[in-house]
Amino acid sequence: MNIQSIYNKYAKNINEFIKFSLVGVLVTIISLVLMYIFLEFLNTPLILTYILLYGSTIFLSYYLNTRYTFKAKQDRQSMLKYYGIYLFTLALGSLCIYILRKLLPFKNWVIAFMVVPFTMFMNFILSSLIFKKNRL
Repeated sequence: MNIQSIYNKYAKNINEFIKFSLVGVLVTIISLVLMYIFLEFLNTPLILTYILLYGSTIFLSYYLNTRYTFKAKQDRQSMLKYYGIYLFTLALGSLCIYILRKLLPFKNWVIAFMVVPFTMFMNFILSSLIFKKNRL
């Protein structure tokens, strides 16, 4: 491997990570707006609203990441793996929050925000492994 090929390899990964992050920001904003509308104006139950929005925003994230970030084909198997990744990192993030809550005197929202970079990085690494085989 020469220096140029190494640079090209990492430049592509960095570019994908930036796109993945932008998709994550967009999906998060959509989720927060919808959460507010459903809870404040439509008075839907909190847990049901959270579950339905979480599930639908994962689908939106999958769609945008396959099309925009990784330029990969969509299929049922990769979508199920994608959902599995997000459920895994949801559980891992919840465990981190539990541990940090016990160790640190910060407010809940600070602790929740502290976990986001870790889960985002894990989601990116695991998602890129799924879509690596399905690139167009």
